[in-house]
Amino acid sequence: MPRIPRSYVKTLYFHIITQGIDKRYIFQYPEDIKTYISIMYKLKKEQNIEIIAYCIMNNHTHMLVKVDELNQLSKYMQRINTRYAKYYNKKYNRVGYVFRDRYKCEGIYSDNHF
Repeated sequence: MPRIPRSYVKTLYFHIITQGIDKRYIFQYPEDIKTYISIMYKLKKEQNIEIIAYCIMNNHTHMLVKVDELNQLSKYMQRINTRYAKYYNKKYNRVGYVFRDRYKCEGIYSDNHF
């Protein structure tokens, strides 16, 4: 069954959540977190994404971002998660998925929600 497109969202601000597969830790050490942050900031320029805030836990991440176009967000998250998964799998000598499902994305529609 195909995924439902996110084209219904009518905002430029988003809360994004990614989670490790099976809720496992995907950030074992501080250098893993630093790598993820580095990837986030390298790719934000390519996709014209503004990172407003982020929180990286051991088994998931939260980001608050601003985009000009919704399709930029999909490309951005796909590239971040793919690059980090390749890094993680190589470092820990494993194969397979690192992230659970597709990232979760929630539009921010009010100042209170922001």
